[in-house]
Amino acid sequence: MMYCIRAVYFIVLVLFNIVETKGLLANGNSNASDPIHGSSGHNLDMTDMIQMLLNQTTELENLKRQVENDKSTLETFKQQAENDRITMQNRMFLLEAELTKLNASKPPTNQEFSTYLMSMNKLIQNFATNEENDRNLTQRVDSLVKHFDDLNVQVRYTSLSLLDVHSLTEQLNVSIIQLLEERISGVHDHIANVSKRIGFTAGVTSTSTSWNSGTLVFPKVITNVGNGYNPSDGVFTAPRAGVYVFFVNVQGYSTHEVDVDIVLNGETKVRIMAYNNFDAGPNLAVLSLQTGDRVWVKHYGGQGYLTNSDPITTFSGFLI
Repeated sequence: MMYCIRAVYFIVLVLFNIVETKGLLANGNSNASDPIHGSSGHNLDMTDMIQMLLNQTTELENLKRQVENDKSTLETFKQQAENDRITMQNRMFLLEAELTKLNASKPPTNQEFSTYLMSMNKLIQNFATNEENDRNLTQRVDSLVKHFDDLNVQVRYTSLSLLDVHSLTEQLNVSIIQLLEERISGVHDHIANVSKRIGFTAGVTSTSTSWNSGTLVFPKVITNVGNGYNPSDGVFTAPRAGVYVFFVNVQGYSTHEVDVDIVLNGETKVRIMAYNNFDAGPNLAVLSLQTGDRVWVKHYGGQGYLTNSDPITTFSGFLI
């Protein structure tokens, strides 16, 4: 009966380990300090680990089927042992009855005694054979239990390694998302800054010896970011409020002197003077403008100016 008890114990143990292993594969293990796991330096390819789990799962299923077969074998041996016990018991009863009968009548002959001894030897041999089968099957079951425990440890280690890979993947995903968000935010800021930039440069390309009144119009536009400058009338209109820098250069023509003003909404802010002998008259103004304020260059005194196809007399401005 001992092998029957051990078989039942082993079957319960196998079923428990199968349930525990499936639970581990499904839910993982939150104990990061488990000694089986070891250090965090294990680097396994995700495909290799998944294949390892599949192989181990297949091996566990094969082991389960093998245990079921051994269980069936144990039941067969159990039934055979029970049958042998009943047979031996019946034979013992018959032998005892024969012995009683012989004792009551006459001593057994040599032939009868030999038959009795042969029957006893056969029963003893059957017992010995069953006992040997029991030992062999017990050793096989013990070996299967050890192998199953080893597989359980390997599956647990692989599951913990997968947890590490999953954790690192989550961290990497978070880092990538943060980096993308920062890059996108930077692009948005850049686009916003570009949309807020305002600046222009314009010039005149034809020399005049007689200009002496009104607004100096600079028809050749070199740059006009924000479209604040109008080359038709020479007026810059502020697209948005802010502090602007304006620069004007007027090149005097020959012996003529020419003076111009930078004006804001008709009010002179700075003056530029170019004396004779082709003198240059540069000046700069920093002005605080509101949306819609107008700035232009107006004649103050003298006449004429010098320029070229690549403008010398120019008007520029930009938002700080």
